[in-house]
Amino acid sequence: MPTSNAITATTRATITTPMTPTSHRHGFTVGPLTISTATLARHAELLRASAEHGQGGWVVTLNTEMLARMAREPDYGALLSLADLCVADGMPLVWASQRQPDRTCHIPERTTGVDLVDHLLRARRVPSFAIIGGRDPRATLAHRYPRAQQACRFCFTGRVDGSDEQQIDHFAHQLERQDVRLLFLALGVPKQDELAVSLRERLPRVVIIGVGGTFEILGPQGARAPRWMRRSGLEWFYRFVREPGRLWRRYFLQYPAGIRYLLTHAAQG
Repeated sequence: MPTSNAITATTRATITTPMTPTSHRHGFTVGPLTISTATLARHAELLRASAEHGQGGWVVTLNTEMLARMAREPDYGALLSLADLCVADGMPLVWASQRQPDRTCHIPERTTGVDLVDHLLRARRVPSFAIIGGRDPRATLAHRYPRAQQACRFCFTGRVDGSDEQQIDHFAHQLERQDVRLLFLALGVPKQDELAVSLRERLPRVVIIGVGGTFEILGPQGARAPRWMRRSGLEWFYRFVREPGRLWRRYFLQYPAGIRYLLTHAAQG
């Protein structure tokens, strides 16, 4: 590879590593971002292998909430463009890509933060990993991934201040000391993205993935939408019915701006 990262800017769309052949030459572009056209299983395998080989990078799981923030804050889009790999968490991204005349730009399916965590922690070999953020993620590990618990080397659920260099240095020291290869940032946006940039500079051998509220969804009190709802793009409605008071503003006031941004900024890569 041309750099120390297996997940490089030049392979965001193709998912090419020393261990895998090139399968695509184009990606789906939305504003400053190029979104990978690989499958969920392919992404999960790439990230697991990259973590095992100490070939780090920052992975963004792009969804409509993030698109809406990009519409409001152009600097946020510039921040996300620094990521080494961008995958489609939201179904609108999949649908928009499949409207492109060039089929090599089509995204076959979603790659959500929830599904990546699930695939990586159910793998036969789980890389040493850490979690920063989330509500009691250890309960999620005990509930759903008991075999993966021994690979969890560091877990922090306290307050995170992305401007506190001393705290960031502490995280970097702990992760390096524990030989962590895979880091889940469960802080929401933009905090997890800002922290990812800071930690990537300090920990180039660690695969860093922003996963938002994944550990709550997978936890003992959480629930995912039925598979048919996820495949048809209705997972947001399932979550809204469960938590209308918390989510109505996000879905009905913020998300439309994200959809407009997607429709006006989508282009072939």
